[in-house]
Amino acid sequence: MSNRAGNEARDQRDSAIEALRANEEKYRDILESIEDAYYEVDLKGNVVQFNGAFCRMLGYTAAELVGRNNRELQPTEVAANVYAAFNQVYRTGVPARNFDWIMRRKDGSIVVAEGSVHLVRDLCNEATGFRGMLRDVTTRRQTEQALRESEAKYRSILETIEEAYYEVDLKGNVVQCNGAFCRMLKYTAEELIGQNNRCFQPPDAAASVFATFNEVYRTGVPAHSFDWQMICKDGSIVTGEGSVQLVRNLDGTALGFRGILRDVTERRRMEHALRESEARFRALTNLSSDWYWEQDAEFRYARMESRHARAGSTQQSFLGKRPWETELEIEGLGGWQTHRDLLSAHQPFRDIIMHRTLADGRPYYISVSGEPVFDGSGSFLGYRGVSREITEQKIAEERIQHLATHDSLTGLPNRVMFSHLVSTAVASAYRYDRQCAVLFIDLDRFKFINDSLGHEVGDQLLKEISKRFKKALRASDVVARLGGDEFVVLIQDMQQSSQVATVARKLLAAATKPIALAGRDCHVTASIGIAVFPQDGEDEQALMKNADIAMYYAKDEGKNNYQFYSSDIRAQSLERLALETNLRRALERKEFTLHYQAKRELSQGRITGVEALLRWDNPELGPVSPARFIPIAEDTGLIVQIGKWVLKTACAQNVAWQRMGLPPICMAVNLSARQFIDERLVQDIAAILKETGMAPHLLELEITEGTVIQNAEHALKLLGKIKAMGVRLAIDDFGTGYSSLGQLKNFPIDTLKVDRSFIRDLATNVEDKALTEAIIAMGKTLQLTVVAEGVETPEQEDFLRAHACDEMQGYLFSKPVPAGEFTALMASHSYASEK
Repeated sequence: MSNRAGNEARDQRDSAIEALRANEEKYRDILESIEDAYYEVDLKGNVVQFNGAFCRMLGYTAAELVGRNNRELQPTEVAANVYAAFNQVYRTGVPARNFDWIMRRKDGSIVVAEGSVHLVRDLCNEATGFRGMLRDVTTRRQTEQALRESEAKYRSILETIEEAYYEVDLKGNVVQCNGAFCRMLKYTAEELIGQNNRCFQPPDAAASVFATFNEVYRTGVPAHSFDWQMICKDGSIVTGEGSVQLVRNLDGTALGFRGILRDVTERRRMEHALRESEARFRALTNLSSDWYWEQDAEFRYARMESRHARAGSTQQSFLGKRPWETELEIEGLGGWQTHRDLLSAHQPFRDIIMHRTLADGRPYYISVSGEPVFDGSGSFLGYRGVSREITEQKIAEERIQHLATHDSLTGLPNRVMFSHLVSTAVASAYRYDRQCAVLFIDLDRFKFINDSLGHEVGDQLLKEISKRFKKALRASDVVARLGGDEFVVLIQDMQQSSQVATVARKLLAAATKPIALAGRDCHVTASIGIAVFPQDGEDEQALMKNADIAMYYAKDEGKNNYQFYSSDIRAQSLERLALETNLRRALERKEFTLHYQAKRELSQGRITGVEALLRWDNPELGPVSPARFIPIAEDTGLIVQIGKWVLKTACAQNVAWQRMGLPPICMAVNLSARQFIDERLVQDIAAILKETGMAPHLLELEITEGTVIQNAEHALKLLGKIKAMGVRLAIDDFGTGYSSLGQLKNFPIDTLKVDRSFIRDLATNVEDKALTEAIIAMGKTLQLTVVAEGVETPEQEDFLRAHACDEMQGYLFSKPVPAGEFTALMASHSYASEK
């Protein structure tokens, strides 16, 4: 009985073992049939069981894997993460799923496995190890990484473009946008994502936008260049010119829309206000000439994208070339070598200017910005960036630079440019032991022509003189305009002073030729001062200053000449400066007085009139001759105020004599050429006569012959207005201005004054006698009063009386005297009664 029981127990055990073996075989077949790798490890991580897929995935045989610790199958940097995952499962008992496990194959290559791990327990619920499944996702992970890099690249592209980019789903909810879109609407990305685009549209625009999107959805045809009004966060309205296209997935199902928007609010406002032409509109839309480019790791252009035609042609010529292998030149120190060094260092760059000349000869400029591109592991892939055309901007900058260094009227170099050129020439002359010279030129009588004929005529004169001066110089010499009627010339590489003198004579000759302006021949001359390096100055400032001093000396010497700088001239220049400084304050300091010189009738010997003559007595300089200070007053314009004071003082003195009981006589006052073109002259004369109470017929204004004939039309109108007031008019210094009888008869003149130069040698010079007789006869023919100036001898007086000259004035009868002495002179002589 006991034997039978033992046999039955043995049979049951064998059956159980057989069933277990069959069950294990079944599950092993199942594990071997699946494609995913199966593994089991003990608590120490030693491999205890696996399937064939596990062997194939790692490239080992089963014998090589059994007993191997799984850490040996992992890269060192990964082992810690895997251990942490297994430890978490061990502590919690919760399986881990879908985590990546990087393993090293037998051949050393890396495999990425997505897997799971479960805790294995025995019948007593004690943990004995781990089991799990692994799937080879190496290819998928590489694809995902490539996709991430691609998305990053295009996201970067979207952020570099100036246009706003958006994506919405089929309901119009924003799912993606770039920074430009946020900036345009003044929202953050977080505020925009998920919002419906109708929230950002005025009601009247929403229907139009919906219709456009609906048309794109129905037809699948993108819409381009349609206007889309949107509401910004601050409530303002922005107009975006944009595009929209349908977004589909791989099976063609519509998912939403994407597009580009450009802020054209200001452009649309300008178009509405100005009604610009279509050509102008296209120019505005192409203001942005940006295009995108990529370079490979060897800096060759691998990709270029642009919607601009000119950029498109550039793309084709650039592809496959490095920047320095194209036709472009680069601006900046170091040229292409510096740029190559920057690229080799993988540094970003901004707004580097490159340029070339197009086939038609026009310049072409672009501004280029770029940044290096690296992959996920930090390896350098190349560059990407944007470029834009800046030709118009560069041309404008060059124009501004030209205007900054050249005179806008004549196109000549200006003071800034000339100073630079002189400094450069001085440095060169110093280095090579040579000479150079600066000529300072001032046009004589230009201000008179400019004021009397108008600024337009003056500008034409300056342009013509500029052309003549340039023509008179060598190509290596430079002429510049400082302003007004002042020019300067730089003579380089000169050997001796005679060369500069020759140039100065050419410039004088060029200036003196008549210039046809406003229907008449105008005449100017030039005064030239010369300073030579190194003896007259060792830098630009000294040469310019000393040439200026020499120019003023040339003016003092009668104008229309040139003078070299010298120490004597400097002394005279300092004297002139002192005169001018004191002259500017002479009126307010009451340093001026008037002296009066009588005019006597030759037939009866009576005093018929008086001429007021200006005198200046300065506390520092003492009495200053009119010959010294009057030209300075003319040059500086002070003569206008001084002349006004003289006229008022003389008229007041004449009235004072009459109130003293003296008979009324005619008061003569000189008018300078500068006063004659003063626009307030007539008003000033009328105001002074009214203020002093002097009768107009007792005032005689003396104008030089040259002043009258220089601009006969202006003189005729002005003298007519003065004559209409009842004031008498006299031509002073007659005989020196080459006027004719035909000219004089057209002017309302009362008196001719024969210039003292004819009277001086009247007793001995036959020509002076003949000219004086002719002038007296001319005056009689025109029924004018003839007055001889500078009569100093009885012989001169007898000649004039014998030839029927009306009046004389000079030291023979009376020198100019103060008002008090003249009062006594009048009291002791016969007077001409008022007519």
